Amino acid sequence: MHLHHLHPTPLARAVGGALLLLSLAHAPASAADAPGGASAVQTRYSVPAGELSAAIAAFGVQARVNVGGAADLLQGVRSPGLQGSYTVPQALAQLLAGTGLEAVPGGDRSYVLRKSGAVAPAAPIAATLGEVAVSASALRDGTTEGKRGYAGLTSATRLNLSLRETPQAVSVITRQQIEDQGLRTLQDVLVQSPGITVDRSSSTREYDQVFSRGFEVTSYMVDGIPTSKNLEARTYDAAIYDRVEIIRGATGLISGIGSPSAAVNLVRKRPGRTFAASAGVQAGSWDRYRIDGDLSTPLNQGGSVRARVVAAHEDQHSFIERYRQKKDVLYAIVEADLSPSTVLSAGVNYQKEKLNGAGREFPVFYSDGSRTSFKRSMNGTAAWSTYDREQTMLFATLDHYFDNDWIARLAVSRSSNQYDALQGFAGNGYADRVSGANLKLWLANWHSKPQQTALDAYVSGPFRAFGRQHELVFGVSASELETNSPIYPGWRLAGYDYSIPDINAWNGAMPVPDYRGTRMGTSYDKERESGLYSTLRLRPTNALSVILGARLSYWKRDIRSDYDADTDLYDSMRESGKITPYAGLVYDLGPHWSAYASYTSIFTPQSQRDVNSRFLPPLEGKNYEAGVKGEFFNGALNTSASVFQLRQENLAVADPGNIWIIGTGGGSYAYHTVKGATTRGFEAEVSGQLQPDWQLTASYAYSRIRNAAGERIQTSQPQAMAKLWSTYRLSQGVPGLTLGAGVNWQSGIYQDDRGPNGERFAQDGYAVAGLMAQYQFDARLVATMNINNVFDKRYHSTGMGGYYGDPRNAMLSLRYRF
Repeated sequence: MHLHHLHPTPLARAVGGALLLLSLAHAPASAADAPGGASAVQTRYSVPAGELSAAIAAFGVQARVNVGGAADLLQGVRSPGLQGSYTVPQALAQLLAGTGLEAVPGGDRSYVLRKSGAVAPAAPIAATLGEVAVSASALRDGTTEGKRGYAGLTSATRLNLSLRETPQAVSVITRQQIEDQGLRTLQDVLVQSPGITVDRSSSTREYDQVFSRGFEVTSYMVDGIPTSKNLEARTYDAAIYDRVEIIRGATGLISGIGSPSAAVNLVRKRPGRTFAASAGVQAGSWDRYRIDGDLSTPLNQGGSVRARVVAAHEDQHSFIERYRQKKDVLYAIVEADLSPSTVLSAGVNYQKEKLNGAGREFPVFYSDGSRTSFKRSMNGTAAWSTYDREQTMLFATLDHYFDNDWIARLAVSRSSNQYDALQGFAGNGYADRVSGANLKLWLANWHSKPQQTALDAYVSGPFRAFGRQHELVFGVSASELETNSPIYPGWRLAGYDYSIPDINAWNGAMPVPDYRGTRMGTSYDKERESGLYSTLRLRPTNALSVILGARLSYWKRDIRSDYDADTDLYDSMRESGKITPYAGLVYDLGPHWSAYASYTSIFTPQSQRDVNSRFLPPLEGKNYEAGVKGEFFNGALNTSASVFQLRQENLAVADPGNIWIIGTGGGSYAYHTVKGATTRGFEAEVSGQLQPDWQLTASYAYSRIRNAAGERIQTSQPQAMAKLWSTYRLSQGVPGLTLGAGVNWQSGIYQDDRGPNGERFAQDGYAVAGLMAQYQFDARLVATMNINNVFDKRYHSTGMGGYYGDPRNAMLSLRYRF
C-alpha cells in the first residue's frame, strides 16, 4: 500500500501514534536506580573543586538526584569537590564540607540545602522565581531562572542535550539576560540574539519580520509546540518566559513546515514547591510605564499541587508622534503531581494590546527622486489609525517518568489571535518635494480571529544495544489553523478623498473612512498539518555520537472566498507523506571540546501554479553545517564556531512565456521552478560565565546570499553582524553593584527600486550601544537602570527605509522579592 493512498485525519493519526508511544515507553531500557535507593548505593563521582552552585549541579547529574536551595546560601561559597565512591548522603557531606551548609531529604530522590542546624523545609525547592538554584532538575528541563547565568540547554532534538552535544547552531537567551537588558518583548529578545535581525517596519510590530541567515524566520514554538505565524508569536511579552531558544538552520524534524532560516522556541516559567513572589515597576523615556507581579505558591501542604501567576500592565508613548500603546498580560499555570512519576499542568496566557496612531513607514523619496529627510518622530500614519488585538492560549501537558528512565509527554494547546485594525498609510505614490502634494493614503480595514489547535506527544528514553547505551525519541503531532476574514475594498474607497495635502507638514489629520456597507464577502482558510517524527542517538564509542532522525508530514490547506456577487473561489493544496531527514555527528575532542557536522532540511508548500494550473512542488530548504563547540565550568560557559551552507530548491519564478492561465478564479500568473538561493556563512558565539561575577555573550555572523546566477539577493539584510553584552558584579569593591555594557553592529543594507525612477535606498553600517547599572540594596530589593542607544545613533531599522530605530532612551526598574 502506498502512502499517498492513506488519508487518515490528523486526529486519527495522533491518537494512533499516542498508543504506539505508550507501548514504546514500556520497552526495555538500561537499568536505573530504583527510586529511593540512591542513598544506600555507592557511586563513583568526579566533581572538581570550585563554585558550590556548579559543583551541586554536576553532582545532581551524576547522582541522578535533585538538590535545591536558595541562591543567597550559595552565593560566593566554594566546594572542595568530590572524587571517589560514596553514597548520596556521604557525597553531599563531602561537597558541603566547610561551607556551613547541610543537605536534608526533601522528597523522593530530592534534597534541600539549609544552614547547618536550621529547620528543614517541608518539600524540595524547585525552579521558582527569585534567586533559586536547582541542580539536576534544572539541567533536565533547562530552567535558567535564578541561576545568574547566560548559559542554558536546548530542546532542539528532544534528547535533552547540552549545547555542546547538539550538532546544530543553537543560542539560548536566559532569564538573567532578559532581566539585565530590560527586554520586554520577544522582538527585544531576538534583537539581542546571535545571527538574528529584526526588520522593524512598523510601530504595530505586526509587520516586523525576523531574519536568520538571510531568510525570514517563520517557525515559532511555545514549550516545543509549533505555533502558526498568523498568531503573531513575535509580539509576545517576555515576562512569562524562562528562556528563549534559537535553533539556526532548518528544523523540519520538530517544526514540520517552515523556513530553513531558524526556529524560535519560547519556554514558559513553571511553578515551584515553595512560596516566592516579586513585584516590579518601570518608568522610562517617552512616558513609558509598566508594573508587573509574579507569584509562585504551593496549593497544599507538600507542594504536590502548585501554581504560578504572572501579570503585567504597560502604558507607553513613543518617540513617534501620535503613537500610544496599552498592554495587559496575564499568565496562570497549575501543576499537580498525580503520582511520584506523573505530572499534569494546565494554564492560560493572555495578552491584550490597544495601539493608537499605529502604522507603517513614511515615504523615503520625493517624485523627483531626491531623498526625504523627515525628523525621527515622523509618523506616516493617519491619526485615527488603530490596531487592537487579543491573544489567548490555553494549554495542558501530561508528563510521565517511567522506572526505566523513559519519559512520555502529551501536550495540547488552543490559541487565538483576534485583531481589529483600521489604518491609513502614507505610501501610495510620490510627493512633490516643494509642495508635498500628490501623495495618497493607502487604506486597510482588517478583522479576523485565527485559531489554532495543536497536539504533540512523544516518548524519549535510553536503550541498550551492542553493549552500549543509546537514546530514542518517537513522537506524533497535529495542528489545525482556521481563519475567517471579511473582505473589504483595497486601498481605494468610493467617495473618500485619500489625498494628503502636504506630507512635509502633515500631522495625520484625515477624515475617518466609512466602511459601512462596503463588505464584499468572506475569506475562509483552513490549514491542517500532522506528522510522525523520530530521533535516534547512537553512541558507537564514548567519544562519538550519531544522531539520525526523520519526520513524515501530511499537510493540507483549503481556501474559499465567498463574494456578494455570488462568485465563489476555491483552492486546495496538499502534501502527503513528505519526509524531512536529519543527520548529525558529534565527536568529543577532549573534556571541553567537540566537533560536529549535520544535515537538516525543511519544506514549505507553495501556492503558485504552473502553466497547466498545477501547484508547484514545495520549496525545500537544506542546511549543511560543520563546527566546533566548547563547554567549560560544568556548562556555565559555552562557545561555538560553525560554517554553513543553506540551499533552497524549487524557488518559484514567473514564467515569461505563459503570463496568464485560466482556471484559478479569473486567471493568474504562471510560474515555474528553478534552483534556488544559496547562502554560505560563518558564525561564532561565546556565552556564559567567564568568572563567578562576570557574565558575557558575544557573537559574530556572516552570510553571503546569492541566487542561481550568482547575484546578491536579500540586500535588505546585513551580510555581517556582531553583538556583545557583558555584566560584572563588583562583589569585592562595591558589594551589590553590577555594571553592564554592550553593542550591536551590522554592515550596510540597501533596497533597489524604492524611488520613482528605480532609486536605491541605502543604510550604511552602524553600531548601537547600551549601558546598565544594577544595585542590590538587600536580598529583596534591586534597582536597574538601562540606557539604550547611548550615542543616539540615527539609523533606519529596515532596508526599505521609512522607519527609524529608537533614539537614546532610558528605563529605570525596581523589583522587590517577598
